[in-house]
Amino acid sequence: MLGHTVRKTEDSLPKLSHRAIQQALAFLRELYILRSWDDLTTHVITALPTLIPTDICSYNDMSSRRRYAAYRAWPDGHPTIPHDQEILGRYAHQHPIITYGERTKDLSARKITDFVSQREFRKTALYNEFYRPLQLPYNMGAGIALTPDSVIAIGFNRIKRDFDEQSLAMLDLLRPHLVQAYGNAERVTAMQDELSALNHAIEELDRAVLSLTPQGGIQWATPGAYRLITKYRLGLRHASERLSAPLLDWVRHTMAQLDAPADLPTPLEPFVLSLHNHTLTIRLIRDRSSRLLLLDERCETPAPEMLAHLGLSRRETEILSWVVQGKTNVEIGIILGISPRTVQTHLKRIYRTLGVENRHAAMTIAMDALRNPGRRGGGRP
Repeated sequence: MLGHTVRKTEDSLPKLSHRAIQQALAFLRELYILRSWDDLTTHVITALPTLIPTDICSYNDMSSRRRYAAYRAWPDGHPTIPHDQEILGRYAHQHPIITYGERTKDLSARKITDFVSQREFRKTALYNEFYRPLQLPYNMGAGIALTPDSVIAIGFNRIKRDFDEQSLAMLDLLRPHLVQAYGNAERVTAMQDELSALNHAIEELDRAVLSLTPQGGIQWATPGAYRLITKYRLGLRHASERLSAPLLDWVRHTMAQLDAPADLPTPLEPFVLSLHNHTLTIRLIRDRSSRLLLLDERCETPAPEMLAHLGLSRRETEILSWVVQGKTNVEIGIILGISPRTVQTHLKRIYRTLGVENRHAAMTIAMDALRNPGRRGGGRP
């Protein structure tokens, strides 16, 4: 460690002015808006300079042990040097704020000059290879997280003058809120990733599922379920409203069978509808207190030749014909003797040829082509 520091106490920090407190409160009201990690980082490094004047504000992830550093900085277009993050990481062990935080677990606001004089700091490789080329001799930061591998901190850099005690006091006031906001954002990001993975799995498996409220409304539904409910006119306009009367009556009848006192209820018949050359089968599944409807649409087996005018190869036409029948990639692979990954590769080519982005859109074009075999392009604009 370069030099030493005297630990700050609450009594030694200056009192903030009424105006500064009001500005901080305005910042905090915006800070707790629901955001992902990336969105919060962008907000923090652009909003904090309105409270603490600085030339560059940055989000930093640094480790002196691993000689690693990564950062995002405001404003956009700020001065840079080649290989700047690599250089900062190479000399992270010379950064007094980072090494102090790693050693003591104290992540409160500090200036580099709390540890060494400006003259001493200018003798280091960290200053001469990183801060000097950027013309940023004055540095202040506060940690928001300490992981086994690194310190995550918000940094402030100035060109002409060092940070004063008011700046440190403001950063120390805000730091606990930044810690909390980043904890919230981390959970939001994890939830978004989980939902994205779930949606991807649902789309890949092409499953249509919806959950019912006790009153027969739609509590939640997958995109495929909404599409089929709309196509077969089985629901009212808004997702929060009830299902159509025939479907709701069937649900009630099926639930009554399940709840009947008889030891062995009669087999539960699904709800079946036909439309053109398609058949929709709906099955009721009870999961503890939830009631789920599984929707499965099938098409009369189309001959691949009926899709030949879409401009696909023979194999692609074959795969699309199985997609129309509701087969998954795994099932198609088994039928055709190829891997699911190869099926997905063919599907990507099919999407490009048809000018669509996903499985459902390709199915729509294919089904339109089956209904209108004389039309070229399968319904594409």
